[in-house]
Amino acid sequence: MTSVTAPARMSMVFPGSWANIPLDDDRSMESTIAQLVKRQVGRDDRFAQLRRDAKQRLMAVARDAQESNAVQLALSLEILPGVPFPAAVVADYRTWPDAAGTEGMSVAQRLATVLPGGEVLELTSGVAIRSFRSTTIRQGTDAVPDIKLEYFLCVPDGQSLLHVVADVPIKIEAELIAALFDAMVDSIRWFPEAEDTAATTSR
Repeated sequence: MTSVTAPARMSMVFPGSWANIPLDDDRSMESTIAQLVKRQVGRDDRFAQLRRDAKQRLMAVARDAQESNAVQLALSLEILPGVPFPAAVVADYRTWPDAAGTEGMSVAQRLATVLPGGEVLELTSGVAIRSFRSTTIRQGTDAVPDIKLEYFLCVPDGQSLLHVVADVPIKIEAELIAALFDAMVDSIRWFPEAEDTAATTSR
């Protein structure tokens, strides 16, 4: 079990073992990813190309997170000891869209305008909405199953949203993976400074 604290004054509990990738410093980001690849792939010279490919993929994920003004990027190592679990979680702050006005609307109704067709969740961490999409992506010449879950939930002051995206490139039962990440989002706890920090970091 890994508890990861984001710079956004909130924490989330991750099952198994995860690596938190720094996004505010390019050198630290690249160094962390390089160490992670060596740990997961090994140092054997026979795996040199595999290490390079893995590092390039992870650097691309990290740069995408930077470009989206993410406050957190976490990469899964193992779900249980010795059981690899490829997954990435990216979190960033968003402002409410104009369509989600407060006039006569509940939080759930406002969230429904942010993510049409999403499922509203009543969580300990607050009211959230989640979408689930299963598709196929290309990795080289291979077609790989990919599951993407997207969440929006209110920060404590209600003025902005925490946006969480989970990407899981494996074939797995939809209900199982949804339950896992719902529980992770439900584990989010806000620090007392969350309101001020969220207001200043929202884009």
